[in-house]
Amino acid sequence: MSGERAPLTSRSSKGVRSQTLERALDALQVLADGKRRTSQELANELGLHRSIVYRILRTLEDYTLIARAPDGRYLLGLGIAALAESGMGDLEAHVVSVLQELSNVTSATAIFCSPQRDDAVVLSSTRPSQRPASVAIRTGTRFPLNAGAPGLAILALRSPQEGEADEAALARQTGMVRTKGEPFIGLETISVPIRLLDGQEASLSLVFPVGELDANVVTRELRTYSLRLTLPSDDWQH
Repeated sequence: MSGERAPLTSRSSKGVRSQTLERALDALQVLADGKRRTSQELANELGLHRSIVYRILRTLEDYTLIARAPDGRYLLGLGIAALAESGMGDLEAHVVSVLQELSNVTSATAIFCSPQRDDAVVLSSTRPSQRPASVAIRTGTRFPLNAGAPGLAILALRSPQEGEADEAALARQTGMVRTKGEPFIGLETISVPIRLLDGQEASLSLVFPVGELDANVVTRELRTYSLRLTLPSDDWQH
């Protein structure tokens, strides 16, 4: 199950940024949906001239962050996985372990999300091993931060903003968010905000058919397991 990629939004005026780097990152974000594209198709989606996009693609290809398929279309390359593996290291394995145990305890699908600009992105997803027919959510799925519990939980970690969703404000008080049908149609999602030891924002969520599980039990387990994601690595095994 995957969500639609949110449209690229305008940049904040605060701070100095590299326009070339932003364009390269935009290209990677577009390709993150798994669909292969020609340089012209990418140029159309990014609103840039094809020659600019082509230079970006050549550079990204040199670093194996993207690759060109036999049909000439571009896709994410293995260099992305190499960067992720070296950057996340033991943390990734720990997150997967915690999510799998949480899934098994609750009989629900567990997902771990992080923000990327205006989107929440599923970095890890596990299903209960005793229920092979449970909800499947693909890693890499993205949806707007203000659309559904996982993103709203991330927003709750930030200072209040004018016009923000009421759920984000409430989550700052209660430490949880519950939504039905959003961001996953026909499913209920309960999420808690996570701030990792290095300060990065994230959310931990359980996803299940509407009304299938006791929300109070789900919330209690989420809070318990979220603590395991904020412990120092030396305490992971304790």
